[in-house]
Amino acid sequence: SVSNGDAAKYLSNLDEKSIDSILASDVIIYVGDISKVLEESSKCLIGGGLIGFTAETIEGSEADGGVRLLPCGRFGHSRSYINYVAKLAGFEVLSWDDCVIRQQANLDVKGASIILKKI
Repeated sequence: SVSNGDAAKYLSNLDEKSIDSILASDVIIYVGDISKVLEESSKCLIGGGLIGFTAETIEGSEADGGVRLLPCGRFGHSRSYINYVAKLAGFEVLSWDDCVIRQQANLDVKGASIILKKI
């Protein structure tokens, strides 16, 4: 199904281990701390379930927060931050592809297409 609203809250209403995949394209850029979204995703996904999402990427680490509100009003997340919170939520990184996630003012916006697997 498709939903418009708070991602973590929506996921928290799903039954545990009730779905096999989640797609969140152009969603994570509107969420600062993604740990709650990943925690709730892990709860509702079956073992081996997948979550795929895009993120606008920044330099940084989980030590410095790994998340910044960018001038465009969206959030950027560092690779190390995403890896860190994914592991805490019980995921492994299955795929990480650096790519252009959109164009803004005729300029490429760099990011990544990420697939996590529940372990």
